[in-house]
Amino acid sequence: MKKIFDLLDDKEKKTLVVLCVMIAGGVLFLLLISLSQRRNYFNALSSYAEKQRDYEKLNKTKMDKEGEWIRWQEARQDMDELKKTYFYDDDKEGFERLRLDLEQLLSKAGINVSSRKKYDYVEFKGETIKKVNITFDIKGSYLSLKRFIHSVEEFPKFLLIEKVDFLSIDAGGNVLELRVVLAGYYES
Repeated sequence: MKKIFDLLDDKEKKTLVVLCVMIAGGVLFLLLISLSQRRNYFNALSSYAEKQRDYEKLNKTKMDKEGEWIRWQEARQDMDELKKTYFYDDDKEGFERLRLDLEQLLSKAGINVSSRKKYDYVEFKGETIKKVNITFDIKGSYLSLKRFIHSVEEFPKFLLIEKVDFLSIDAGGNVLELRVVLAGYYES
C-alpha cells in the first residue's frame, strides 16, 4: 500500500487527504446524527411499551366494567322476574288476587275465620314496594294452624305472617283462637 501511495504526487496526496478528512467528517456527522436518532428510537420504544401497558390496564378495566354491567343487567332481570312472580300488582285485580289467595290458604288449612278482616296499607318512603297488613281472627286446632303456617311458607307469592296473638285456648287445648297479622307485598 505504501508503494501505491509513493506513486502519487503531492497534489494527489493532498487531494486524497482532503477526501479522507471529508469522508471521516461525513461519517462522524452521520454518527452524531444517528446517535440522537437512536436515542429518539429507544425513547419512542419505551413510550410505546408504557402506552401498551396502559392500554392493557384500560382494556382489563373495560372488560371488568362490561362484566359488571352484564351482572347488573342480569340482576335487573332477576328483580323484574321477582316482582312479576312474587309480588301482587298495585291495582284492584292485585288486591282481589291477594284476598282470594288468603281465602284459599285458610280453606286449605281447614281454619274457621271471622268475617271481620282489617286491611292496613303501608308505604315505604322512596320505594316502589308497598305492603298491606291483613289482621283477622282464626279458630281451629293446633294441627290446622300448623297447616296454615306451612301453606303460607310454601305459597309462591310473597306473604309473611308478621304476628300471631293467642286470644284463647279451650280447656282441652284442642281449639285455639288466634289473631293473625299477615303481610302481603305489592309493587307499584
